[in-house]
Parts: sequence; C-alpha cells; structure tokens
Amino acid sequence: MLKFTPYLFSILIMSIPPKLIYAQDINILADGDFAGEIDKITENEVGGIGGEIVTKALKAANISYKILWRPWKRAFSEAQENSDKKTFIIPLTRNKEREEKFIWVSKIYESKTIFLTLNGSKNVDSMADAKQVKVGVLAGSSYETILLNPDNALDKAKIDAVPNDNTNFKKLIGKKIEAWFTLDIVANTLISTQGKNEKMEFKDFRIGKPIAIQEKYIATTSATSTELVKKVSNAFETFKKTSAYADIIKKINKK
Repeated sequence: MLKFTPYLFSILIMSIPPKLIYAQDINILADGDFAGEIDKITENEVGGIGGEIVTKALKAANISYKILWRPWKRAFSEAQENSDKKTFIIPLTRNKEREEKFIWVSKIYESKTIFLTLNGSKNVDSMADAKQVKVGVLAGSSYETILLNPDNALDKAKIDAVPNDNTNFKKLIGKKIEAWFTLDIVANTLISTQGKNEKMEFKDFRIGKPIAIQEKYIATTSATSTELVKKVSNAFETFKKTSAYADIIKKINKK
C-alpha cells in the first residue's frame, strides 16, 4: 500500500492548478423581496435590475459566488459582521450614516425615492406633503432613514415600518396607509405584478415627484482583503463598460 507521506502530499498540492487552490469565492447577502431590484429566482439565481448586473458581472470575471438570502435587517447586520471576511451585500444605498461602516466596492445603479398614493388622493411630492399622511416604508432601509431625519420633522407615529415592501403595497391598496415611500423601481414592479391580482393598473395610482437619488452599491467591510475587494471591483467596473450593462440600466426608466 502506498504511504501518504508529506513528500507525496506536497507533490499532490503542486499538481493542483493554482486557480483551484487560491479561488476567491464570495458570499453575497441579499433580500429576495426587493421587487424589481433583487428578485429571488432559485437559491443561487438572482433576478431584478441589481441581481442581473451582479450575476453577469461576476460570471464574466469568473468569480464564483453563493447567495445568502436574508430579511433586509438581518442581511445588513451580517454584512457588518462579515465573519468569513468574504461577504458582500447588495444593493446597499450609500449615505452618510453608512459611509464609514462599509467598503463601497462598486456602484451598480441608481434609482429615485418617491411617494406612491392611490388615485383620488393628493400627490405627495415633498416631505412637507408627507407630514399630512400616514406613510409606509421598508424597515431598516435608507428610505426609513430619510423619513426619520429630524430635519424633515415627520411625526414618528405616522411612519409605519414593515419587513418587506409587498406588505406596504397591500397596506396602501387596503387604505391602512395613505402613502408608501419607496423606490420608483419597486413601485413600478409591484404595480405591474401584484397590481394585476387586485385588478389595478398604473392609472389607479399616483407617483409623486422624486425626493432623493439612491446610489446602489455592492459593498463589504474592511475585514475583506484588499485583493478580493479589488478583484470584485474590477469585475463590476469592466462590466459597466459593456452594452449588456447599458441594456439593463435602460429598464429602470421604461415605465
């Protein structure tokens, strides 16, 4: 019988292609309920604007990945922990409250926050308008941060934060909230999909004026090695120069 000596072990290791030994696989935290942005298709397949960009950019650069599906608040918490030192999160809005907590690897797209109301109600086009109504928002999101900003002087008792935007959409239709503060991408997607189940169309809603631009990133923390951050960043920066990326971005303003 052949003895497995240290010498034979070293020969075996040398025979393995370097790429297999030093493969820099990454984990990606995501919430599959970000309608139109990040849609869960299968356990490791992502749809939506953000999902399509991320998967195509990484595959083009031969970077393997695993999607870790989590509710948003948990995803955000685990991203900050980054216990395996190779965890990234999508899509993370860049703002001053988060600036020092993350490494902003690459901007993947941007969208606008808006207030959605039912037809027959007044448009909510500003924070001043929002003071007069009960507003639904995604808990733990950058949109909730905007609403809670003391400068906007909104009554916290009139802000209804819930774990996912499907709930906000249903509450708006059921008139349990008077306005929903979200992204234009998310609002458009849920009107197109969930609205059909309620026999409602775009004409049944009023979309307010844009409140703020949301820059969406793939991000990680300083625990991730500089080399891995650079590798992932290069993958996205290269992909953003392609026609495939341009075609995906065009979908944002189709509605």
